[in-house]
Amino acid sequence: MEIYAQDRIVRRYAARLPADPALLRRSSLREGGRIVRLPPQHEVDIDVLDLSTTNTTGTFKSWLTCLAVAQCLRREQPLVLAQSSGNTANALAAYALHTGLRAVILHPPASRRRITPELAETDSVQFVEVDAPERRIKEVLAHCTAALRLPAAPTLADQGGANKLRAYFLRDAGRELGRRWDWHVQAVSSGYGPLGFYEGLREIRRATGEAVTVPRFLGVQQEAVTPFVHALGLDCGRAAPPAAAEPLEPTLFRRTLTEDLVRRMRELCAESRGTVRALADARYLRLEPRAVALLRGAGVTVALDPDGAPRERAGLYSLAGTLDAVEQGLIRPGERAMAVFTGGAAPAPAGTYRPHWHARADEAPEIIARAVAVLGS
Repeated sequence: MEIYAQDRIVRRYAARLPADPALLRRSSLREGGRIVRLPPQHEVDIDVLDLSTTNTTGTFKSWLTCLAVAQCLRREQPLVLAQSSGNTANALAAYALHTGLRAVILHPPASRRRITPELAETDSVQFVEVDAPERRIKEVLAHCTAALRLPAAPTLADQGGANKLRAYFLRDAGRELGRRWDWHVQAVSSGYGPLGFYEGLREIRRATGEAVTVPRFLGVQQEAVTPFVHALGLDCGRAAPPAAAEPLEPTLFRRTLTEDLVRRMRELCAESRGTVRALADARYLRLEPRAVALLRGAGVTVALDPDGAPRERAGLYSLAGTLDAVEQGLIRPGERAMAVFTGGAAPAPAGTYRPHWHARADEAPEIIARAVAVLGS
C-alpha cells in the first residue's frame, strides 16, 4: 500500500543542488518517488522506497539524469558521451530528446534487450554496442572523452548531488508519517546511491543542526559479483564463486572498485554500523517469488518477461536481501527496514532494438568518433 509520494522531486529540492533551477525545470520530466508498506515479516516492519514506478522513464536514473542534463545545458555542452547497462541509457535518451541534448551512449551486448527502440530511433542519440566487459568499456569512454574533447555524463558530482536528495525525501516522509527506519537496504553495484543518501544525511545535520537518525546500512551483492564484500574483508557466508560464474542480474555488474569507493563504503558502514552481504543464488531464487508477490501486492510494478522471469532483478535483490536478513536474525523483530527498489519497473520494450554501431574494444574509439560525427559536434 502506498503511504507517501512526491512528484517533481528534483524541482522540489532544487535549492539543495548546485544547478540552475531554471535549467532543472527545463530538464524535468516529473521525477517521482514513493514509499509503500509491506505486510510485516516475522515481526519486522518493511517499507519500500520505490524509485522507479512513478518516474516518466520507468527507471530510477531519472533524478540523476535530470541533474546531469541540466548541468550540460548550463555548461553549453550540446553533445556528451555516456556508458550504461540499460537504465541510464534509456533515461539519458529520453532527457536528450526532451531538451535537445545529443548523446553517444556505449553499452555491453547483455544490455541490448533493455534499450527502448523508440528512444534509440530518435535523432538525439547514437548507441554503440561495445563487445567488452564493463571495466574495458569505462576505459574506452575515458579515452574517447579525452581524444574527442567531449564530456562524459553523468559526472561523479552529479551522482552525489542527485542521490543525496533521497535523504531530504525520506526526512520529509518520516516527519509526515511519524516514523523512522532502523535499516536502509539496497543492492549495490558502484554504490553511488547509498553513498549519496548518507552524504545527504550529513548535509542535513551540518546545515540544520537536526538530530538526524542514521539507519544502519545493509548492502546486498549477488553471489557472482561481490567486490565490496571482498574489499571490505566481510564474511559473505559462502565459498567464493568460480571466476566464470554468471551473474543473475547483469546491471549489478561492477567487479572492480576504485580506492575512493572502497574508502567511502568502509566509512559508511562504520558510521551506520552497517555491512555489505552476498546473497547466494540459491537463497535469492528461493526468495524471489515471495519478493515479487509482496511488491506487486503493494502496487509496485515488477516487469516480467514472457517466460515469467523478472526483466531486471536489482530492486528485487534489495527486498530479497532484506527478507534474508530477517530470516538470519540480522534485522530483528520490532525493527523497521527500508528496502530500496531501483531497477525493475520499466516494461519490456516493444519491438527489437538494434544498435546503431557494434564494435570490439580495440576498434571502439574509431567507431565512436564516427557516431559523434553523425550527431555533429
